[in-house]
Amino acid sequence: MLHRINKYFRKTLQKHRQKRQLTAREFNRIAEEMLYLAHIAERINPEQNQTLDNLRTIKTEMDKLSQLVNSREFTKIPDQARLELRESMLTTRKKLMETINGAQPPTTTLQ
Repeated sequence: MLHRINKYFRKTLQKHRQKRQLTAREFNRIAEEMLYLAHIAERINPEQNQTLDNLRTIKTEMDKLSQLVNSREFTKIPDQARLELRESMLTTRKKLMETINGAQPPTTTLQ
């Protein structure tokens, strides 16, 4: 009996956490963070054309996402699609961080 009650509360807590991760505020926060990271990566790697094209694409997509999140249409998107979008955004954020970390230092002289 206690096992079923415990299982019920764990499931409820997990659903609540998942709903919190799929809110418009959370998507807006991730989009703003990715815009900031893209801006930093663009300033660090100015000479790589392919990287710059990818960063511009990320910026435009995050702007579109911010507009979508602020509209009522966002609430009509199913939870599964939002979850997939969130995972995709987190993967892109990880790649942005790798781009920033892999950038060459501006000088060879040790500071």
